[in-house]
Amino acid sequence: MKRTITFLALSFLVVACGYGSPAQMGATGVTVTANGQLVMVTSWCAGSAPDGVQVYRYDTAGELQDQADIKAPSLTGGSASLNLEEIPAGWSLREGNLKFEDGVKYRVAAYSSKTNAMFRSVDFTTKVKKDVPLDRILIQDYLPDRDKNVLLTDGEFKARARLYC
Repeated sequence: MKRTITFLALSFLVVACGYGSPAQMGATGVTVTANGQLVMVTSWCAGSAPDGVQVYRYDTAGELQDQADIKAPSLTGGSASLNLEEIPAGWSLREGNLKFEDGVKYRVAAYSSKTNAMFRSVDFTTKVKKDVPLDRILIQDYLPDRDKNVLLTDGEFKARARLYC
């Protein structure tokens, strides 16, 4: 009986901890340039630099649909940013598009296919262009009853990303 309870407890923990899911090895946020363009910001754990960025679009039923997959250059230093409206040199669009429509909700997350790590994602709409100050990064805190938008400085964002290491 004691073995059965122990087995069930361990099984529950394995499922609750997301066995088989990609590890979270950093965070992704969204900010805005001085000329109003969307920028993805990411910070990662040592040895877990992302090699790509995935953009999703929520459909009318609230389901995630692939929007774009972007290949990252070789990244070092623990953090990086990517202009989502003008892809900089070194980054390349593998598939999809980066046409963002007003009123549509999107999700963006950096990932590392080498370590099977999907970094903590962020949801946004184009409204962030008006709502996010230039020196802040948007993330979400996931609460039991809702998601809460949080604006962080660059230093606060990097500190928060380390929590996912």
